[in-house]
Amino acid sequence: MFLLAFLLSVLVSARAFELTVLHTNDVHSRIEEIDPTGGSCNAAEANAGECYGGMARMATKVKEMRRNDDNVLLLDGGDRFQGTPWFTEFDGLASSRFMNILQYNAMAPGNHDFDNGVEGLVPFLRNVTFPVVACNIDTSGEPELQGLIRPSVVLDIGGEKVGIVGYILVNTPAFSPTGNLEFLEEVESVQAEVTKLLGQGVNKIIALGHAGYSKDQEVARRVSGVDVVVGGHTNTFLYTGILPSSEVPLGPYPLIIDSEVDLGRQVPVVQAYAYGKYLGHLRLTFDSDGDLVRWSGNPILLDNSIPKDPDVLEVVTDLKEKLNHTKEVIGRSNVFLQGVYETCTVMECNMGNLITDAMVHQNIKFPDELYWNDVAIGIYNSDSIRASMRKGDYLQSYAVFCIF
Repeated sequence: MFLLAFLLSVLVSARAFELTVLHTNDVHSRIEEIDPTGGSCNAAEANAGECYGGMARMATKVKEMRRNDDNVLLLDGGDRFQGTPWFTEFDGLASSRFMNILQYNAMAPGNHDFDNGVEGLVPFLRNVTFPVVACNIDTSGEPELQGLIRPSVVLDIGGEKVGIVGYILVNTPAFSPTGNLEFLEEVESVQAEVTKLLGQGVNKIIALGHAGYSKDQEVARRVSGVDVVVGGHTNTFLYTGILPSSEVPLGPYPLIIDSEVDLGRQVPVVQAYAYGKYLGHLRLTFDSDGDLVRWSGNPILLDNSIPKDPDVLEVVTDLKEKLNHTKEVIGRSNVFLQGVYETCTVMECNMGNLITDAMVHQNIKFPDELYWNDVAIGIYNSDSIRASMRKGDYLQSYAVFCIF
């Protein structure tokens, strides 16, 4: 009896399909390494080993995972645009170049990827060597985008078909200029595309989205046929076990959602924080019927224990010369300015106070005779405050890191 059970387990293992999903989201043009809060890393912090991420360091880890595992997917949950001088100088072309170097397999667009309008996204889409997917965008009103964003893609990974269905926040037009694009409800759109792939014999399907942690869970709960949800937009940090850095997890990695439409199906949901500080790492095991039977993993902290890939670092260094003009000192702060996204969006922070005080000061110092009254208060969108600023000189480049 023991021998029979052993042989059966060997047979099942032999027919199982192991898949490693590496994922990023909300990188926001962090081409170089960053400080602990996602801001610019200075020389002192770098020498002290207090900086994280960057494309060269990420390349090292991605290459290592591809050497060690047979079936590896590298996915991105959107918002590669905006947030550093690399975007203001190169638009999306620096991001597309490094994503091509890292050989991403697929990406879902984010709302910030439309910050320069449809015309600003087109060069990025034409430059990338991987599919960009979003099933809930109707591109018929913008001919330039037709064929550049597809609803889904089916990839051949280790001889198995793996479907990637993309989606994006339905109210993206409220955040960015999206022209004549139409954005459709996420869950219904994902279900329609998943049903289509199932009809084509694809039985391993990943929903890759940029609509936020709550919507990711809704997709997992309400869409029949989805095996995994890889998300973005809310910069959500999930982790299981001893924490590697300062981020406090919102839940375990992966978060497991019980499907409401597929009896007995459990769907892992993941995000990987933001700014490329972590590389999401999810291991999946599918049985011979394409059912997900095991999962494990955690985001990998890209700290100074991971060396920078020399070839990628050389590209970063060459392109960085075009950013020298952003090193001009334009001010000085005598205190640390708290600008962490997770803080300023829920409570008062001194970075927000500085911004709104400056708005009032500017309008009082340079009044407009057409105004009926002097400005008494300043109101600013806290969602646009994204990084802290250390005490000391304030470089032009810092403004782009802190505010967008």
